[in-house]
Amino acid sequence: MSSPKPWTCTGKDKNGNPGSAGEHSPHQNFGEFCTHPSGCSLTRNDVAGGGGGGKKLPKWLVPAAAAAGAAAVLGGIVFATSGGGGSKPSTGTAQGGGNCLTVSSTDVVSQSATNGEYISQGEKILLPPTNPQSISQKEEAAEAFAEGDWQRAIEKYQLAANADPNDPETKIYLNNARARKQSKGAPRTIAVAIPISTSPDEAKEILRGVALSQDQFNNETPTPSCLMEVALVDVGDSDTSIDLAQDLVDSPAILGVLGHGSDEFSQAAVQVYQDGGLTVLSPLTMSVSMSPGGQSILKVLPYQEGSGQMLDGYLTQTSKTLIDYARSQLMVDPVVAVFFNSDIDYSKRLKDRFVTAMEEERVSVTPLDITSDLPTLSGVNADNTITSATQAGANVAFMALTKDRLTSAISIAQANAEQNRPLLMLGADELFSPTILIEGEDAIEDLVLAIPWRWTPEDPFAMQASAMWRGRVSWRTATSFDATEAIAGALRAQNDEGDGGLDRAGVAEQLRRGEPISGVAADFDVFRNGIPLVKAVRGEGGPRGSDYRFDPIEDY
Repeated sequence: MSSPKPWTCTGKDKNGNPGSAGEHSPHQNFGEFCTHPSGCSLTRNDVAGGGGGGKKLPKWLVPAAAAAGAAAVLGGIVFATSGGGGSKPSTGTAQGGGNCLTVSSTDVVSQSATNGEYISQGEKILLPPTNPQSISQKEEAAEAFAEGDWQRAIEKYQLAANADPNDPETKIYLNNARARKQSKGAPRTIAVAIPISTSPDEAKEILRGVALSQDQFNNETPTPSCLMEVALVDVGDSDTSIDLAQDLVDSPAILGVLGHGSDEFSQAAVQVYQDGGLTVLSPLTMSVSMSPGGQSILKVLPYQEGSGQMLDGYLTQTSKTLIDYARSQLMVDPVVAVFFNSDIDYSKRLKDRFVTAMEEERVSVTPLDITSDLPTLSGVNADNTITSATQAGANVAFMALTKDRLTSAISIAQANAEQNRPLLMLGADELFSPTILIEGEDAIEDLVLAIPWRWTPEDPFAMQASAMWRGRVSWRTATSFDATEAIAGALRAQNDEGDGGLDRAGVAEQLRRGEPISGVAADFDVFRNGIPLVKAVRGEGGPRGSDYRFDPIEDY
């Protein structure tokens, strides 16, 4: 898809007249409205008289974790597509594609949902604001949204976005209110299932990618007659996943869902979606194959057929990439101790794929289940864990641990550092967290992680996302962006002729056909060319409270 060109606002319109907030320093924008902190609300048209196409954003074929998959959450990797359906024009379809649903534009999913307190399109706040100045503004905006007062909701959410420009929930609800006001009927609505209550920071990372894709979709030129709306669904409590899935199935406005990982609750939720004819993009439903010309083709399959093909392919390539790195760093053959927690399905799956890959590579592996030590895995117990690994001949530690075992991972790293670092420390995407950099301190120096996407200053997506969110973004933002682009492509492709409008069957059919995917900026396929690596190094630019950051490893 052609992304809108960035535009610069100085607080004056194209005729030189100042806006309501007055003049301000030059500020670069990517959406329709100026987001300068002064509260400037001039539009692209006010300043420049419209915008053109611009370069395409990069796409990646990557799994993304803990939250929105070709985007998946909660247990592991979220698979994001690179390209979706938006990379090519739709045959016989207007730019926006499709008609709006013929339902009341004031309806919201939570009104009829059994678990409505966990769902919001803008009528309630699910993520607490990080900036106190925006709290009352968000509350007033939510009240206006619930009343169907779209203009007031837009104004209040815009003020909240100006006060806290790093808050993705506000940006999504702002776009939702605009979509409600502008669309002819109800907007195109998709749902994103994310762990808001249990992992709010992770949820924000995911939502930043979703918000960026939604912003681009709604600001395409020509403007679609029916805009995209995003419903946020808090699946932090896994026990409610099945009931929430049924709520989304029962809501005719929801055209597709992003989310869910590989845990047992996600498996059950995915089955509910598929039984109800609602497409869910999850690691459990994705398949990747290669065309004769060498291009990757991504499809959404029924759960019984997909069975995690894409997830297992990604985990296998993660394992091979990490062992290649270990070989490059050691003077002897690597012997790997795999630390995993058998009480978590994703950790077991990662361990199993790693062990299988290592056996194929003729690398010695010692799996060590730390589950029984989890409550007290610190101090002496962590020290004993390192001792057990070295006594088994290991010189490499692969921590196949999940995000809820960060404390254990830090304890292992600390024990390894206290024993003069006998083990080269490796890990996967679940350990990519500010917590490990802050609490791990010097012990995590040189920790190497394999992740689906890595930030580099020259990457076009990194530059655009960083400008929108005022800082670096994570792989979860990049992959959730791609995931949203995939379903956005399916929405664009639906024919706007006829009286049926947009429907779930059309979205499902578009994604079942398969979408060509390929890298643009990075120009790589992770299933063939390896997974990007990052290393914890001392330096500025990391999370507040840490002297470390994750930097990309270019060559090894």
